[in-house]
Amino acid sequence: MKLEKLLLSGGLFCLSLTQPFGAFTQPPPTTGLVGHFKFDGNLTNSGPAIMTATSFSTTFSTNSVGVANKALMFGGSIASYVSITDNTNLDFSGDFSIAFGVYTTSIAVNHGYYDNGLNYGGCGIWFFASDNTLRFNFKNASIGAVAALPANQWKAVCAVRSGNTIKLYVSGVQVATGTEGTSAITYPNAPVLGQMYFAAGGGNYNPAPNGTKLDEMRFYNRALSAAEIALLVGYSLPLKMGDFTAVKKPTGIQLNWETLSEQNTAYFEVQRSIDGTNFAPIGRVTAKGNSTIKQAYSYFDEKADVGTNYYRLKLADLDNTYTYSRTIAIKNNSQLVSIELFPNPASSLLQVQIPSQQKETVNILVTDASGKTVYSNPVQLSQGNNAVSIPVISLANGLYYFILENKEGRQIKTFLKQ
Repeated sequence: MKLEKLLLSGGLFCLSLTQPFGAFTQPPPTTGLVGHFKFDGNLTNSGPAIMTATSFSTTFSTNSVGVANKALMFGGSIASYVSITDNTNLDFSGDFSIAFGVYTTSIAVNHGYYDNGLNYGGCGIWFFASDNTLRFNFKNASIGAVAALPANQWKAVCAVRSGNTIKLYVSGVQVATGTEGTSAITYPNAPVLGQMYFAAGGGNYNPAPNGTKLDEMRFYNRALSAAEIALLVGYSLPLKMGDFTAVKKPTGIQLNWETLSEQNTAYFEVQRSIDGTNFAPIGRVTAKGNSTIKQAYSYFDEKADVGTNYYRLKLADLDNTYTYSRTIAIKNNSQLVSIELFPNPASSLLQVQIPSQQKETVNILVTDASGKTVYSNPVQLSQGNNAVSIPVISLANGLYYFILENKEGRQIKTFLKQ
């Protein structure tokens, strides 16, 4: 969906409007991050580890939302690739995760996206044309997902090694899992992007097709959780979500959401739950499909259950791939007279209920115990009881302050992240 997906910014995960994948206010996970190549017109590593990259016959091109010089593009030959001097920072022997956005122009040929010792027990992420699979290799065993990367579409990819299990995610959805191999790991050569490398076979081979692009490449020295991977989708995909909110009306629950940009988005399936775990579809809203401007959507639930209702959106592309928004919760009652935060302590999402006497725009802030702002987002409230959710999964454990600012002043509540 090519959404700059997801996670409706509210989160899933957050960035600037020119960030290739996603416009969210919640930053991506940083714990365990060793390398981050944004490809914003350069090959600078903005991660904490000392690494450099050298380009050979590549250029910078548009990202998933059409912004120039925001993605790395390959020329389609063995002369076109990037070599990373990683100073052993990418020579993983324990858990790790590798996440990136990719746009491939052909599924007719084998081609590599990342190779660090694939033929020597190390890691490789590549495309195998004969069975149309995106593949992830480690310790000389591989897993694959059929038809996971259609040509000429942006996708978010994440490969994870956790214990002796390897997993592959596309657009935030796990598409393959299996057991790693038993080969010893060696890293005799530098990691490469855009093709594969095997010294015994003559060096570079299986180059990425001409026009294929990579963006927002992140390397972690730990296994990311499914929630964290979903958070990263917003940084790697073409659907940019904006706010996702709910308001209690006299006859039901009004859901409102927006996209900041769309590419090949098919529809939004609205799902509801009474426990926050087991969801069922209750309606569908057709998407605009392709758009570079903000689009607003809504859905009215006339059959909301008494008590707390949980909602999420299933975001579907024209190619039948999909991912999910974050979950939002609202209490279906009329007694709320003050701001309420739950659950408290919170681990991944903080649900917030805000009563308002009128339609108004408020500013929501979250600060840590030292007063540093870790989250900020303007929210449009309607008359009645409003619901918003704030992703807190990337925050360190501890005490935080929720702050609501409007023309009448400030209201402050405390909560714990655990």
